[in-house]
Amino acid sequence: MLFFRSDKAPQDRGARVQLRKLYSLNFIGNISIAGAAWVALLASRGFTMPQIMFAETVFHIVSLINEIPSGMIADVFGRKKSLIMSCLFSIISALIMAFVDSYAGVVLSIGINALSYNYASGTDSALAFDTLKEVNETEKYDHFASMQSIIYRISYGMASLSAGLALWMGYVKAELLTVGLCLIQLAILLTVKESKVVLKKKDMSLKKRIVDTYTESLVFLRTNKEATKLIFRNAVVGAVDVLLLFALQDKLQSAGAGRLVLGPMLCAMYFAGILGSFAAEKVRHVKLVRIFMFTIVMVTAGAACAFTGNPWIMTLGGCISAFSDDLIQIRSDVALNNMVPESSRATLISVSSFCFSVVMIILSPLAGFVFA
Repeated sequence: MLFFRSDKAPQDRGARVQLRKLYSLNFIGNISIAGAAWVALLASRGFTMPQIMFAETVFHIVSLINEIPSGMIADVFGRKKSLIMSCLFSIISALIMAFVDSYAGVVLSIGINALSYNYASGTDSALAFDTLKEVNETEKYDHFASMQSIIYRISYGMASLSAGLALWMGYVKAELLTVGLCLIQLAILLTVKESKVVLKKKDMSLKKRIVDTYTESLVFLRTNKEATKLIFRNAVVGAVDVLLLFALQDKLQSAGAGRLVLGPMLCAMYFAGILGSFAAEKVRHVKLVRIFMFTIVMVTAGAACAFTGNPWIMTLGGCISAFSDDLIQIRSDVALNNMVPESSRATLISVSSFCFSVVMIILSPLAGFVFA
């Protein structure tokens, strides 16, 4: 596949192989049709939009509680172990969603899925940045971040294209397919190399590793106001985009989009994000505050399109939002990774996800009623 090759890849063979494995994990992790069409699947089971958005709120409450501790675990015990934990939680979540036929089961499954998100959040990017730093190629992280975003959009877009297939298969088979994909991820993870930054801590006591990580992270956040602003701006744009794309899975059907066109419409939105990923590399010299102002206006306009009742205009709004989200996400990711100290990288990137969860907890219930 094209994204496994790149003229810009690091010269060091070991680094190239490592990054390709991370690309593969990203692709496989987001190709799940159950994950891409989870709102549509729950709606088909009779759950209402407020119920679905409440479950999304639970996801972010769990994520909020565990985000920073999971980042510290990745920094203290290892990026590889953290990614393996993420995969195991995904399997448990899918099995509960498949075989516990109640709303309580749905909420439990989504809560455990949040743990999966926590343990992967920021860990793969921290591992990639560390890998590049080991071969003095950190300037290529910009390209890696863009490629990861493109891979995410392609894989999630392909999964969204199969939304009708997921509905036809039913949620049980769709979730079991997710379990199969997670097992493939586990096989790849067993061959991933741990970061040297983590390996250097092997001789340190557990208490010292935890204290050092916590202290370094706290000092960074207290003294780096620019990073704090960056994290908040990114969270706002990302939350609006995510909630809009979730809501459109249901609203497009209500507006008259049948199962045959629902998948292509959702796919178009995720592929629009690819354009945002390409654009992110072109505007690397533009100030982040200007990029934020542009993207917040765009995602707001995209959300407004959801109320037109016209499926095609609604799809256009989703495309605008996805483009803007990827643009700000990549620029923020690159900037943050270049700011943070290496030994606390996963923890501090998790702070970004923590902030995102705070914003989502506030906006998810509101979105459930606004888009109902």
